Order: sequence, then structure tokens, then C-alpha cells
Amino acid sequence: MRALRFLALISGMLLAVLGAAGTATAAPAAGGYAAPTQVYCKLNVRANATTSSAIVRTLYNRNGSCAGSSGHDSIPCWIATCTGVITGSSYTCTTGGSSYNTWLPVNNGGTRAWVAIKCGTYVLP
Repeated sequence: MRALRFLALISGMLLAVLGAAGTATAAPAAGGYAAPTQVYCKLNVRANATTSSAIVRTLYNRNGSCAGSSGHDSIPCWIATCTGVITGSSYTCTTGGSSYNTWLPVNNGGTRAWVAIKCGTYVLP
């Protein structure tokens, strides 16, 4: 069982590295979702794993301490197990906060996009 998990993790990382440079056309696997947290009330979805990349969508959390009516947005992970994290440009989740550089691939309508993994939450089925 451990060997299978390890192989799945390595496969996911390899797929993310191979596909990070361009837009994938294959359909991603269904499974987990990325969403903004109640600490960081919004989560930008970007075309690439860089802060200078175009924002293709913004997800909002409108529960708890976040402004707006109830409910929150989410987006499916590109890989069912919410793996495939890569190193991209540095970002902070809040002004003056800690700096991170890890990005998670997500499915934005059949196109691979990226979210700053430290600024969101990830739910597996």
C-alpha cells in the first residue's frame, strides 16, 4: 500500500512538471477541490504558477468572518488527490505576511490553472 501511494505521488509530481509549461488538453481526474479559507477570504486562480500571470478567476469564501452572503466558491483540483504541487514565483497571502512559492494545479473549465496553495484549503472526496 505504501509503495502504491509513493508511486501515485511521484506520478502526480511528474505530470505536474511535464504539464506546467503549457495548457493541457486532456481532461483531469475528478476528485478533490480547492477553495479559499475563512482566514484568506479570496483565492486567485492564475493562468501560470506566477504572481505576474493573468488572474483567470477569483474564488470567494462568504462564510464566517468573510464579507458577503453565505457560501463559498471552489474549483476542482487538476489531479484527483490534489497533488502535483510545483515551485513557482513567491507570493504572500496577506500584505506583510509570510512568503511562499508552492502552487497547486486546478481545473478551470478543462484548462490547467494554478492557485497559491498556502492561501487556500483542499478537500478530498
